[in-house]
Amino acid sequence: MTPVERRHPAAMFTDQERFERERELVLRSPQLVGYRSELPTPGTFCTKTVMDIPVLLTRGSDGIVRAFQNVCTHRQAPVAKGCGAAEHFVCPFHSWTFDNRGSFVGGPGREGFPATIAAGANLTELPAAEHSGFLWVDLRPDAGPLDIDAHLGDLGPELESWDIGNWAPVGEKVLDVPVNWKLALDTFAENYHFATVHRDTFAVFTRSNCALFDSYGPHHRLVFPMKHIGDIANQPEESWEPLNNFVIIYALFPNIVLSATVANGEVFRVYPGSGPGHSVTYHQNASPMDFSDESIRKAADDVFEYAHASVRDEDYPLAADIQRAMNSGVRAEMIFGRNEPGLHHRHSVLDEALGESTGAATGEPLG
Repeated sequence: MTPVERRHPAAMFTDQERFERERELVLRSPQLVGYRSELPTPGTFCTKTVMDIPVLLTRGSDGIVRAFQNVCTHRQAPVAKGCGAAEHFVCPFHSWTFDNRGSFVGGPGREGFPATIAAGANLTELPAAEHSGFLWVDLRPDAGPLDIDAHLGDLGPELESWDIGNWAPVGEKVLDVPVNWKLALDTFAENYHFATVHRDTFAVFTRSNCALFDSYGPHHRLVFPMKHIGDIANQPEESWEPLNNFVIIYALFPNIVLSATVANGEVFRVYPGSGPGHSVTYHQNASPMDFSDESIRKAADDVFEYAHASVRDEDYPLAADIQRAMNSGVRAEMIFGRNEPGLHHRHSVLDEALGESTGAATGEPLG
């Protein structure tokens, strides 16, 4: 528990100027975009959408992960779709061709573009990194090398230790919702709501309103115990398997949620949308199961759909109702309880990053 409750202005979820500043913060932050296993071997690629920017990631023959704007230098058509293996990417519009290091290697009618080709018609490269089992990009081409060690701090080795990045990718689903991006993230910052919102899903096997909280600079970790965790009390400690007994939720500043369970490793990439009352969530899932058996693959798909449906059908519809209430202005503030330390932490570190102080302990004036 935190020492006191915290009051937070509802305007922080509805104000346009604040939203624009937050969106700029996300744009200039390192972005976790997927699992290492999405680029399993040299010559593989995957595509992403990050803050509406199309991104192509490749693993070269040298094993290095690179990222590019997935935009042809001629007329801006995407040069790749989906994921797979390819040595070259051919634009579907006029067949301009690029290798997996982003270099322009040819196309018909080259004589029509002497100045463009002489200046270099390569894809625009983005800073990229492979770290702690995950793929990272910076959306700014001139930002310089990514320093994920500095970004994650002490949390990096722990993320790597779960080996989620090497689990088999299951898929990706998209949720486009009328919900502020922070309100969407707040869904994952406490399990106080499990007994009511997830009464017939997560609350069946996970304890509600019971969590361990730890912060790592701007990031934090929540541990939600399973209902059967007490069964290990009389078992030798060396026999304890962590993920058999709890769920771990990581909040990676500013907009990534990573969940680790015995059955799956989930990534929620939550992006500010077109305005303060809109966000887009890309939900990815990976599984430790062996997909060589089709029935096992089906089981992994079912786990993903179960997890996704709980957010799609339970969390986000309620969040949309909350967003409408805040848009109406009927109440000037919301309350974060002592039992919701993840909410305290997320909003205080965002305030700090923006050079503001908007929340306040109960009994104190709002900043």
